[in-house]
Amino acid sequence: MQTFFKRLLHIVEFQGFKNINDFALNGLKYDSSSKLNRLKDEKNKPSVEIILDIANQFPDINMHWLLTGKGNVLLSQNDTQTTHLQEPTETYVLKNKNPLANNYDTLKETIFLKDELIKTLKEKIEIQEKQFVPIASILEKMENRITSIEEFSILAKEKLDIK
Repeated sequence: MQTFFKRLLHIVEFQGFKNINDFALNGLKYDSSSKLNRLKDEKNKPSVEIILDIANQFPDINMHWLLTGKGNVLLSQNDTQTTHLQEPTETYVLKNKNPLANNYDTLKETIFLKDELIKTLKEKIEIQEKQFVPIASILEKMENRITSIEEFSILAKEKLDIK
């Protein structure tokens, strides 16, 4: 499969430029060809800026072909017409704007409420953790007292048995 850079070189040749440097400087009006030359390494992918620059300067080039290698190099007349979408009519925009706006507002409110709930739950956890520390300390003291009472009980039994 051809690489992006090889397809780019095909466009350079097809458009009549001498080389990639000439294409970058005179075709895309870049200050240098470094943006394009880095694409020689297959690991590097073209930026959206490069794709848009090529699409704007050479509207007859099939961007799908440039990106994937599939299809024709040039857009056919039918393809060019379908790429120009009409703006929606004013009635469509007005008719359908409210449900979208309502959905957006509802989602925004839901996210806000979830964030508030998370914040509240975190605060409750912090309070419970603070309460847990004294309880743990009390339990430890009680265990020590129980141990002391048990030890005292054993000693008392030994003393009583001795007499």
